[in-house]
Amino acid sequence: MRKRFKQILIPIVLLSSLAFSISSASAEEEDNVFLIFVNDKYIGTVSDKKLVDEFAEEKTRKAQREFKNLSLTTEPIRVVSNQTFHPQSDNQQTLERLDHELPVLTEGYALTIEGEEVAYLQSKEDAEHAIENIKKKYVSDKTLKQLENDKKEPINEKDMSIFDVSLSKNVSIIQKNIPPEDVLNVEQATKLIEKGTLANKDYKVQAGDTVGEIAALYDLSLEELLKLNPGLKEESKIKPGDAVHIQMYEPFVKVIVKAEKKEKEQINFQTETTEDPSLPKGEKIVREKGENGEKETTYSLVLENGKETNRESEDEEILKEPVKEKETIGTKIIPEKGTGDFAWPANGGIVSSKLGHRWGKMHKGIDIAGPSNDEIKAADNGRVVSAGEDGGYGNKVTINHNNGMETVYAHLNSIDVSVGDIVTKGQKIGVMGSTGNSTGTHLHFEVYENGTLQNPLKYVNK
Repeated sequence: MRKRFKQILIPIVLLSSLAFSISSASAEEEDNVFLIFVNDKYIGTVSDKKLVDEFAEEKTRKAQREFKNLSLTTEPIRVVSNQTFHPQSDNQQTLERLDHELPVLTEGYALTIEGEEVAYLQSKEDAEHAIENIKKKYVSDKTLKQLENDKKEPINEKDMSIFDVSLSKNVSIIQKNIPPEDVLNVEQATKLIEKGTLANKDYKVQAGDTVGEIAALYDLSLEELLKLNPGLKEESKIKPGDAVHIQMYEPFVKVIVKAEKKEKEQINFQTETTEDPSLPKGEKIVREKGENGEKETTYSLVLENGKETNRESEDEEILKEPVKEKETIGTKIIPEKGTGDFAWPANGGIVSSKLGHRWGKMHKGIDIAGPSNDEIKAADNGRVVSAGEDGGYGNKVTINHNNGMETVYAHLNSIDVSVGDIVTKGQKIGVMGSTGNSTGTHLHFEVYENGTLQNPLKYVNK
């Protein structure tokens, strides 16, 4: 029994020793593996942390050769050490993924407008200069500096007193790490902000517009314009008032200038009118000539990117009072119907040519020349039915006397009446001249009765 117990005990001891040996061996095989994260994103594992450090340094050095003037770094890499049995890692795959996920950055400044990042610059000073450049497109550098030093006193510039220069939207500058390829210099950032972004607008068609002209006006190709307007074709007929969708750049921010401006303005004189029943209706006599006055008006102005968007009158100073004009107008009703008794249409003179054939053609009236003055008068009451240039007649006036009679006055140097005027017998209607087919200063005078040419000498005498 004792001997059998010994035979059982020895194998148990041997098994215990073997188990202890295996356990010790496994503990010796336990090792570290390194888990790599960028922005909390798992990238992979590596066997040695130095591989990651060296990779990041080399990527930074490579980028530094391209961006020599910038101080570069990478996004922080988080390394977690993990101890495990039989560690498994894939160095090559992890580094390849790290190359894709790990950006090279530089410390810079984002210029934001209403919270939107629109430009990145190397320094805060550069960002401030870009904003100043936008303002200096509409006001001088001197004005900006003076307003910064003393905001209470307006600055005189461009015939205005400027008291405030601001931006239409909230603009801020934020420090942050940014990709070096996104960094702009001051000039580039200024142009980007001024140019702005594409915005959809409606264009109101004007008279004479074509589809192609509208596209060219907004730097759009014909294809781009048609794409914005489904159903519109190059040959489409558009009419004034139609709306055409277009795209145009709008600046990210506008410069608002508030100013005051003094302008000298004319004060139109008023007219004091009295009626005279002894004067023919429509006749006017100026008794005292009027004179315009002058005033200086102070306006409060708002300009957006140089364009005036609001104007309000703040004050007026009268520099010169206007002088009222005094006139008298006639109210006497003149009959349109002629008396039937014609007056000589000139101030004296002789008949230089009579009605009849002359030079191979019919001379339809009489010519009167050599008067004491060149005033031409209506032969009777009537209404002017034509007044103006008429071919060989030159300047011509025709009067309908509303009794079947009509008279014509031709070759006038000037005309003193208009179509529709009612004239009285003896009223001046023009000045004798030599216009049209004429060989010298004279009046050509014709008379018609019920549309038939008559000899004027049957109706008038000196």
